[in-house]
Amino acid sequence: MGTSSARWAPTGKLWRSARGAARRYLAPEAGGVAAGEVVARYVAALEASPGEEAPGALAAFRLTRKAAQNFGAWAGAALSRGRAAALADWGLPDLEGQPPEVMAQALTAALAGQGFDLESEVARSSLASLLLQILSPSSPGPADGSGPEIPPSTDFPAATWVQAFLATALYQRLVLDLGGAMEAAAGGLGQLRAGLEGIKDWLGQAGTEGEAEAPAIPASPEQWRGLAGWVWVTKVLEALLSRVGPFA
Repeated sequence: MGTSSARWAPTGKLWRSARGAARRYLAPEAGGVAAGEVVARYVAALEASPGEEAPGALAAFRLTRKAAQNFGAWAGAALSRGRAAALADWGLPDLEGQPPEVMAQALTAALAGQGFDLESEVARSSLASLLLQILSPSSPGPADGSGPEIPPSTDFPAATWVQAFLATALYQRLVLDLGGAMEAAAGGLGQLRAGLEGIKDWLGQAGTEGEAEAPAIPASPEQWRGLAGWVWVTKVLEALLSRVGPFA
């Protein structure tokens, strides 16, 4: 497994602490820790990492937040005007009627862009897993362990799916950064899978909690793609990071 936060594995006291927690999580005989502590120590390490905006975990998710805005805009349009109209908004009028996998792949590229950095890759992977859920109503959730399953809300489905996307992206980033430490400590593939499932479930539960003073949910695709959408997505991600960490 690789690393999503730098070309080389990130270093420093907090990163060593995060990797140590990841190892102990799958090695209880060494003084095991809970899934929540692994996530919290990971967020603490992200908080101390330099970014383009400023040091802090939010800086590690700038492109992810932009993709979240676009996802909210598309989902909102699909709910208000129908899926075909929403696909046309993103230059994909011929996708309606295609298999869900084809629609999810093309729509992911439109909403998350074509960047080749690791953050972009994670955003696309996270978004594709959720779009496949939306476009395949009979599917109970991601079957590949790609991220937390958070069912859509009947009140604010677009906003709830965006929350699910942010939680999924955080999960996938954690796996890229700490997966190597967990893999080394695991007694086998089954134990590794079970450990990752525990982290995924824990993050999924955290992602369903309230937005902690988030502003009003954007009411239209235009608001989702504008300043209102950026502020809402940022506040919701900030609230999620605050709930799951950091760990001093």
